[in-house]
Amino acid sequence: MFEITTFEAGRRLRGSLLLTVALLALIVLTVALFPSIAESGTDLDAYLESLPPEATRAFVGSVTTLTTIEGYLVSQLYQFGWVLLLAVYYAYAAASTVAGEIERGTIGMTLSMPVSRTRFVVGKFLSLLPGIVLVNAITFLGVYVGVVLIDESIDALDLFAVHAYSIAYLLACAGVGLLASVAFDSIRRAQTAGAGAVFGLFLLDTFTFDTDYDWLGDLALSRYFDPGEILADGEIAWGDLSLLLAAAVVLVVLSSELFERRDVSE
Repeated sequence: MFEITTFEAGRRLRGSLLLTVALLALIVLTVALFPSIAESGTDLDAYLESLPPEATRAFVGSVTTLTTIEGYLVSQLYQFGWVLLLAVYYAYAAASTVAGEIERGTIGMTLSMPVSRTRFVVGKFLSLLPGIVLVNAITFLGVYVGVVLIDESIDALDLFAVHAYSIAYLLACAGVGLLASVAFDSIRRAQTAGAGAVFGLFLLDTFTFDTDYDWLGDLALSRYFDPGEILADGEIAWGDLSLLLAAAVVLVVLSSELFERRDVSE
């Protein structure tokens, strides 16, 4: 299992580094704009209050002010970049893990080795973990250094908590992609199903939040990751964190069981 994990993680290293560079560029742009926005006198909070509830939920989250560096980072970086974009990205990446082997016709050779199907699936899933940790470790440092360079202050522990918490969230989203990967023979169909499911659940969370259908949004993984609550309020929802970790485990178990029962001989 760990041989598969090590090999696949090595193959994904370049992609993780490129993703990190792209996120660092976004961080530099986002952080560098804050002083000029703050000095312009623009009433950001009035703008926030004018947004429709759906837009607020989707792009701002739970923050109530955009005039602090914490609220600004959540609205301009974490709520869209982490809660949506990275979630879709890792679901998309996980969707190619098993489906890729099936589509390329290499699954028979892989399974002929002394490794069970369950160990194969788990090994593929764990290969995503180093990249997720690497991306969050480097971007955590990038955000912290950037905030210091513009003479602002931010609680390093709260910032670290956002990135550490997001690892559990992104693993759960990757679990959705993994389930799609064992359900489809085609990489494209698996990626469409995995990434589409995460994006669709995000929309479900957005449009049902604080409505009569709020309970439907409980199905969305994004309901259990609130960067604003962590960074702006300094609070960690341990119950939600545990649920995300449990969801990741359950999705991996379901994927393993489904793959054990699949006929991939063709």
